[in-house]
Amino acid sequence: MTDSTTLQDLDTALGSRYIVVREMPQAAGFSTFAARAGDDGSAVEIKTLPLDEMGGSPPVNAADLDSRRIQHPNVVPIIAAGSEGNTFFWISPEIDGRTLRARLSRGGKMGLRDSLTVLRDVSAGLTHAHLHGVVHGGLTPDSIIISGGSALVADLGVAEAFTALRRSHSGARMTTPTSGEPMRYASPEQAGGGKADTRSDVYAWGVIAYELLGGRHPFAGRTTPREMMVAHSDEEPPALVMSGVEVPPEITRLIMRCLSKDPARRPETARQVLDAITKEMLVPDPAPAAGSGQKAVMAILIIAMVALGIIAWMGMRT
Repeated sequence: MTDSTTLQDLDTALGSRYIVVREMPQAAGFSTFAARAGDDGSAVEIKTLPLDEMGGSPPVNAADLDSRRIQHPNVVPIIAAGSEGNTFFWISPEIDGRTLRARLSRGGKMGLRDSLTVLRDVSAGLTHAHLHGVVHGGLTPDSIIISGGSALVADLGVAEAFTALRRSHSGARMTTPTSGEPMRYASPEQAGGGKADTRSDVYAWGVIAYELLGGRHPFAGRTTPREMMVAHSDEEPPALVMSGVEVPPEITRLIMRCLSKDPARRPETARQVLDAITKEMLVPDPAPAAGSGQKAVMAILIIAMVALGIIAWMGMRT
């Protein structure tokens, strides 16, 4: 349950522009509220983080986040942001869908084609953001929304908030995937306290891709942030295997490259990831090998053609 101070801060900051309806389950580690716009009643979501977890000050130009310039079919826009009292907040439109985390945790296993579609959509959203100089810095399955057959990236432009969240959770024990989100998808440089850049987003995409296709986190079983930090920095993930399905080798190589410990060995931006995965998805599936039934049909056709040839030849002689 969120501290009442947060609700008071929101009430002061938002006035009649937005009306908080209810508190929602935490998303990506932030307190989240369902709300409605005061003028037209449109549904929105408000996420918050205490300013004291961010060093006492909000991100630079919080009221005019760069991400508000990001308009793309695979991005959930931030329509407002600001701070009041001890609360930093940002507001996004409510999306009719559910997070990738929710789909997977409720037994919603995805096939290869659907998984590749999600990964392509996420890389498309990140590509557009990177082209505008915006880094996510905290990409997780909780910040990916599945809606209408497409995937959308949420929470773009608040990288400092994700940095603060990882710092505040660094001493906690991870008992569930959600409680461990801040470190489960952090790049080695982020795990070591470094600043996120486009290659950090590429790494997070690689972790999500591995988990989505392989059915498990590449460093599953780590129970503390410290163990996860060490794994991201020093351990190589096991070979990627998708149960019952052969993952295209180019996709496997792409994911493992994204998981490189050295940022210089990863794709520099999500654009390279998008190009590679789009190219692979355009390759048609190989035709199935001819079975006994197909062979029988082919044999009949050959016999018929030979018979027609003989008949024609005999006709020419008479």
